Amino acid sequence: MKPMVEARERPLSLSYRRPADTIERAALERALDQLRLQPQADLAEVGSGVGLGLVSLIFIGPLVLLAAWGLQFLTGLSFGTDRTWLIAALLWIAAWGGTGLVRVFAKRARMNAARRALAADIASEEVIEESWRFVEAIGYQEAEQLPLLYILHADNGGAVAFEETKLIGRERVPGEAVFSAAPSDAVLVRGAKSGLLVSENYSGPTLPILEIHPLTLPRDERPAHGTPLKRPWSAIGPWLTGRSRH
Repeated sequence: MKPMVEARERPLSLSYRRPADTIERAALERALDQLRLQPQADLAEVGSGVGLGLVSLIFIGPLVLLAAWGLQFLTGLSFGTDRTWLIAALLWIAAWGGTGLVRVFAKRARMNAARRALAADIASEEVIEESWRFVEAIGYQEAEQLPLLYILHADNGGAVAFEETKLIGRERVPGEAVFSAAPSDAVLVRGAKSGLLVSENYSGPTLPILEIHPLTLPRDERPAHGTPLKRPWSAIGPWLTGRSRH
């Protein structure tokens, strides 16, 4: 595949910081208001860990007891009283619940960091406006099913990820013909500190999809819609398809 990146002395893709308008400030304030602690969700996360521990104990516990009784019969060694086994079972379940608690703390740490960044954006009343000129588009899909994740190559060498459902405003219906929704020009506005995408506008003709590759990167590691990628263009494909995790 020949690269389609156009050679320009001065790329059209650029970004700059500017004052936020009323609509953009309101979007940042709404995003901050939505980042609230959810005690019920946190309890459910811990409860899920306890439940997994209990289920695993139901399947693994009898096997462990059988192996212990067998060794005791062969060697004459004692592997503890019933109380010891009960304590071990409770510790096992508590450990699984602890993993859920760790996930809760990690989630709250991310939420607090996001709140601080949004609060800083609101206080500074500034946003970053990015103008992008894209010159080629590659698609990625999970299990050969739509929707696509677009990776667009900009004329300045950068790349931005876009979710197809966000570009066309809906999900494709089964059997619908595949068409490209990759824009050739985009103006993205995001919070200067948080990076939150507060507005997006597209123009120009759509770019053809040069290739469609399998998407194997776990969902929680995939780039969000409108996110500029910090990887070199040549490294994005191996990263998304699982050939490289670095």
